[in-house]
Amino acid sequence: MRYFLLLCIFFVGLSSNVEAQDSSPKRLKKIVIDPGHGGDKPGAIGKISKEKDLNLAISLKLGELINQHLKPLEVVYTRKTDHDVDLIRRSQLANREKADMFISIHCNASKNKDASGTETFVMGLAKTQANIEAAKKENADILLEANYAEKYDGFDPNSPESNIFFAFYQNAYLEQSLVLASKLQEQFISNTKMLNRGVKQAPYLVLYKTSVPAILTEVGFISNPKEELYLNSQLGQYEIAASIFLAIQQYKNHLEGVIRPLPSIASLIPHEAIKADKLAREREALAKEKEEAAKLLAQKLKDSLKQESNAADTIMNECGLVYRVQFYTDKAKKSPESNIFKGLDSIWMYNDNDLWKYTSGSFKDFKSAMDYREKIKKKGYKDAFVVIFNNDERISLAKAKEIENNNKK
Repeated sequence: MRYFLLLCIFFVGLSSNVEAQDSSPKRLKKIVIDPGHGGDKPGAIGKISKEKDLNLAISLKLGELINQHLKPLEVVYTRKTDHDVDLIRRSQLANREKADMFISIHCNASKNKDASGTETFVMGLAKTQANIEAAKKENADILLEANYAEKYDGFDPNSPESNIFFAFYQNAYLEQSLVLASKLQEQFISNTKMLNRGVKQAPYLVLYKTSVPAILTEVGFISNPKEELYLNSQLGQYEIAASIFLAIQQYKNHLEGVIRPLPSIASLIPHEAIKADKLAREREALAKEKEEAAKLLAQKLKDSLKQESNAADTIMNECGLVYRVQFYTDKAKKSPESNIFKGLDSIWMYNDNDLWKYTSGSFKDFKSAMDYREKIKKKGYKDAFVVIFNNDERISLAKAKEIENNNKK
């Protein structure tokens, strides 16, 4: 019975839209631009931005381009500021305004930070689980609306039956919506470096009951660090807005059966945005250059200190006597670069009775070694003590004093 009911809904939906299809406009006179989310519904959140803000910025730039280059095409926004608009009111606005096109602008997000690219949806039955999940994510906004079950005829964003139910409403304008979506993806490929994720179908509530060709476009992944930076740049926003604009003009030519030359993408982007992007890239390159120079300087300093330490060891070995501070013993031989020696200088090791013994520091006299021993003890090596070597042979303090006295003669 459930499937029979769904089939009935399907045919009723088709028949109820026949009149709308027959009377579809042959001229593009009015377009509704819908910046997704807004107000207390931020959408996806990136590291440096919120989806609602990017959607609005790109939408306003798109409207600006239309007003400049496609008059008398009228632009109507579902919102022009940061406030919330119920999903159903967005489609109702398109119908009330007798618009000829509805474009909802969104940013994508994924747990996979490498996911990237653009994709455009039309109303329909999702063919993959990924498309179903994408629709659920956007449709979940209604859960924050008052009386959402009543407004959306009992729709539940998490119910597969509800998704199927709403998938039939846009069928009358499916072909035109697909044409518009395809042209948009083609423009994204031509004018941006983003990956083309294609045209897809899914039951988006914002497209539900729009009696006009309608699409929802995901202009990039806010969850991808590199793509989020692009979406936040003036050049990136203008390139995306200009791509949508060119797709609209292509669709308008197709709908009206005329051939109008398309402007170049460069002519649609303000010089200020291009200049700002160039300056940003120059600053980024300069910052990277400084970072690399700082790393190189640090490495040179490290190498220099190591050479000085080695030189000191050589000098002391030539004198014969070397005073060190022994702080650690282990059966296993460890690398001087091991983390357990972090913060200690001049690590040196020797083997005694099948045990590896580790020392820090290298001094010419007993007093300097004792002073360093106090520093070692403060770092947690309370049992540290001074050991003395003559040509790498460990000797007693008395023997060391005898050698020192002989050297003075």
